[in-house]
Amino acid sequence: MMMKILLGYDGSESADAALRDLKRAGLPDEAEALIVSVADVMMTPATSNYEIAEQALTSRRVTASLMLAQKETARIVSEAKAFTRKASELVRSYFPDWHVREEVLTGQPSHELISKADEWKPDLVVVGSHGHSLAGRLILGSVSKKIMTDSHHSVRVTRGALEKNEFDPIKIVIGVDGSAEAEHAVRAVGRRIWPDGTEVRIVAVDDGTSPARVSQILPKAAATISDENEEPALAARKMVDWAENELSVIGLNVSVVIEQGDPQRVLINHAQKWDADAIFVGGRRFSSAFERFRLGSVATALVTKAHCSVEVARHPMS
Repeated sequence: MMMKILLGYDGSESADAALRDLKRAGLPDEAEALIVSVADVMMTPATSNYEIAEQALTSRRVTASLMLAQKETARIVSEAKAFTRKASELVRSYFPDWHVREEVLTGQPSHELISKADEWKPDLVVVGSHGHSLAGRLILGSVSKKIMTDSHHSVRVTRGALEKNEFDPIKIVIGVDGSAEAEHAVRAVGRRIWPDGTEVRIVAVDDGTSPARVSQILPKAAATISDENEEPALAARKMVDWAENELSVIGLNVSVVIEQGDPQRVLINHAQKWDADAIFVGGRRFSSAFERFRLGSVATALVTKAHCSVEVARHPMS
């Protein structure tokens, strides 16, 4: 089936960067794209509109206030429509054979985009990391992080600062830990169509909590740790071997790095030093906001701090 891609667009530099980044994301020549702009009609109006609103209120005419509110809403929606047209033209110029359509929604941006994704069921949701200023925002940095965390679908968040020559080899970092979620990340890379010379670096991180690692520091404490704690490390090593083989077979230049430390820090620092285009990781689905707060998320830290695009791969939902 044709790949389905949902693009959240607000006309900002970061949103434009997200569209340019599509050319280095291994996407197919044929796909179905839905470009969505969310008009947040509850946002703070521009300064000039404050003055107009104040005049309406001091005139004691409620109808005038309602008319001004309607006018402001129409302006924001019209702006959103212009954004989708602009994005559609850019996407078609990058991918002439894509089937592209546009849609404008009104409401709270993250909620509307997540709901649209649940309805349309895309293979990938793409947003920029930061959006417009307060006076004209449609998508915010905090919104992109919430979409990444709460969406049931794979999400790609693009940094606007990363600029590369289109002929430079694409460099991809995949974080693996032996989990089913990490397997989704490996398979997401494997399903894409990458140009010759694309480099993939598989990064497995030992966070120092296995008995073998603890025994170097606290021998007595390590003795009390069950051998079952070694299983995640063993699963990660097996996944590294599997991923290296799977991705090499399809023609990617694969290398492996195994480091000790905090997974968030290791992945972020390694991607920056290597000048990676993107980091792929698996995405957990938390059952509640409390669980998300308690356990935290490597993906959240990456989207917040990484210099490059971050793609959180999730198993497709039926």
